[in-house]
Amino acid sequence: MKYKSYQQTKYIIFFAILLISKAMVAQTSKTDPNDFQGWYGASAKIDLQKKWEVNIDYQSRFINNMQTYNGSYITLGGSKKISKLLTAMADYRIVLADNGLYHRFTIGSEAQKKLGKFDLSFRLLVQNQLQDFEELEKATDNSGYWRTRFMAKTALTKNLNLYVSTEPIMKFGGNYFIDNLRNTIGLKYKVSDKTKIDLFYIYRPDFAKTTYNRLFQVVGINIDFNFKVKKK
Repeated sequence: MKYKSYQQTKYIIFFAILLISKAMVAQTSKTDPNDFQGWYGASAKIDLQKKWEVNIDYQSRFINNMQTYNGSYITLGGSKKISKLLTAMADYRIVLADNGLYHRFTIGSEAQKKLGKFDLSFRLLVQNQLQDFEELEKATDNSGYWRTRFMAKTALTKNLNLYVSTEPIMKFGGNYFIDNLRNTIGLKYKVSDKTKIDLFYIYRPDFAKTTYNRLFQVVGINIDFNFKVKKK
C-alpha cells in the first residue's frame, strides 16, 4: 500500500513540476500575445437517482502570466442518462468579469464507450453566449458556437486517472472553420469516495485573429465533490 501511494505521489509531483516549468517560459506581448493562465475552482455533482444528475461549478481565472484576475465563472447544470451510451445535458453559466457581465447557455449530449483499459467519449454542444458591457458605446454581443470534444481516460493506479482531450470550438458565421482548439492533459486523484483533485494543462491556439496568432496555455486545479441522494 505504501509503494502504491508513493507511486501516485510521484505522478502528481512530476505533473506539477511540468506545469510550473511551462509557466516560467511563457511571455505576453501585443505583437506576440502568448499568455499563460491559471484556472482554479471547485465543483459539486449530485446524483439524484433515476439517471438524473445536477452540478454546480465555481472557477477563478487569472491571465497575463497569472498576474491579473480575469473573473469568476459560476455554472449550474444538469444531465439525464438516456441510454447506456448516451447522456443529454444542459447548463447556464454567469461570468463576473472586469469588462462586463457574461451569460452562457449550453445544450448537448455525450456518448461514452469503454474500449479495453480506456474510457472514450465524444461530446457535442451548442452554446449561446451573451455579453452585457457597462460601456454604452458597446452593443450587447450575442454569439453562437459549436463545441465538440473527444476524450480518452485510463487508470494509472487504483486512485489515479490520466485523461487527454481535444476540443475544437467553432463560431456560427465566423471567418474560420475552427476559432480555437483546446488540447488538455490532466491527472485526477481520488482522495476519498466523495472527493477528487483534478490537475490539468490546456494548450489552446486561437485562430480567430487575422493579424497575428494567439496562444493561451493554462494550468489549473479543481476539487471535485460527488454526492448521492439516498433512496427513501
